[in-house]
Amino acid sequence: MINGVVLKDLVVHQDERGALFEILRNDYPEFKAFGQTYITICKPGWVKGWHYHLQQQDYFCALRGKAKIVLFDRRAGSATKNEINEFELSSEKPQALVIPEGVVHGFECLSADEAWIMNVPNQLYNYKQPDEHRITLDSKEVPYEPWQDKKGW
Repeated sequence: MINGVVLKDLVVHQDERGALFEILRNDYPEFKAFGQTYITICKPGWVKGWHYHLQQQDYFCALRGKAKIVLFDRRAGSATKNEINEFELSSEKPQALVIPEGVVHGFECLSADEAWIMNVPNQLYNYKQPDEHRITLDSKEVPYEPWQDKKGW
């Protein structure tokens, strides 16, 4: 596993009315700070591709559908530099994925319908100077062949 990445199974409390699960609490060891919460939606057949943040940690949870999240560690000095991790997040099995600063990531919709990913990053998005650095899907910077010819950016 890439250094700093955490995949956390979430506890689901169920009864005859339905279910409840906590995605993020400020007493979880993975919690750094609250920046904002948003939903990103990916359509079937598409990839929301490579990007990374220098200061922001992401905290993903699938709310609808299924997605493959791919991570690439390009951080200088990291014990797991050049490692690739793949995770499948699904609304059927609540999990949270912590993506550390500097780790390149993207996701692909695997479900027949849209995949909805909720992110609770520890930084507020800065519209004037975004901490978002993009890499094209076909770039040799990320040695992940399955997405080289996929539809997305």
